[in-house]
Amino acid sequence: MQKKKFDFHVHSDFSSDSETPLENMVTAAIEAGITDLAITDHVDYDYDLTADITSWEIDEAVYDEAILNFKDRYQKAIKLYKGIEFGVQPHLAERMSAFIDRNQFDFVIASQHTVDRIDLYNGAYFNQYTALESIRHYYEMYDKCAKMTDAYSVLGHLDLYLRYRKDLKSVSVLQFMDIIDSIFDHVIYQGKGIEINAGGHKYKLGDNNPSIDILKRYREKGGEIITLGSDAHTPNYLGLMHDENIAMLDGLGFKYICTFEKMKPIFHSLKEFK
Repeated sequence: MQKKKFDFHVHSDFSSDSETPLENMVTAAIEAGITDLAITDHVDYDYDLTADITSWEIDEAVYDEAILNFKDRYQKAIKLYKGIEFGVQPHLAERMSAFIDRNQFDFVIASQHTVDRIDLYNGAYFNQYTALESIRHYYEMYDKCAKMTDAYSVLGHLDLYLRYRKDLKSVSVLQFMDIIDSIFDHVIYQGKGIEINAGGHKYKLGDNNPSIDILKRYREKGGEIITLGSDAHTPNYLGLMHDENIAMLDGLGFKYICTFEKMKPIFHSLKEFK
């Protein structure tokens, strides 16, 4: 029997920041031994755009058709899930809910890529605040986003700001646990979860997003719903740190990894991966 291997955060050329055709990501995942793959391309409304990227939206009908096509074509080799990564902002609650309602997703990642309508990537957000202020405000807004709608499965890369300001690693996240606790209390009560995003290793952070301190807190609060994702935009990162993160979760006392079908979590015992 093939060993289980999950990747629940993957992008293709349906995302504006990837040039890899969707089918190439699927076939590369099969070659990498991945058994369960969620395609989670970007949708970000009201985004701080650049000259290079003028839209973060998708053709919903074409996206649906492509995933269904490859799901059927490769069903004997891999289990494919229709997902999305939605860029959350508090004022987008109704628009996000409507978008999710009219599509039949298996899995939705709610990710905060912008704060106060300013993209974190370009660094302008951080120029408005001190280091402590920028992180606290980031989590305060994420708290609002987590509570603005229930139209998601997990929260994405909770400490994303570290990718763009690596120097902020010197600021202990423990100073912001009051807000993170508020996020976790809501997420756990609502039956939602968080992801482990291995992209932090790709960006040379020496840790996942979120960091191990945040994962420990999630476990202490009773969090159980957690997914594994590479945040791959190219085939070479598919399944990044999968086995290492399984071992890490086991060491932290987690019992399960989740996949999602029709927005419902399916729990897989970590014992199945040993």
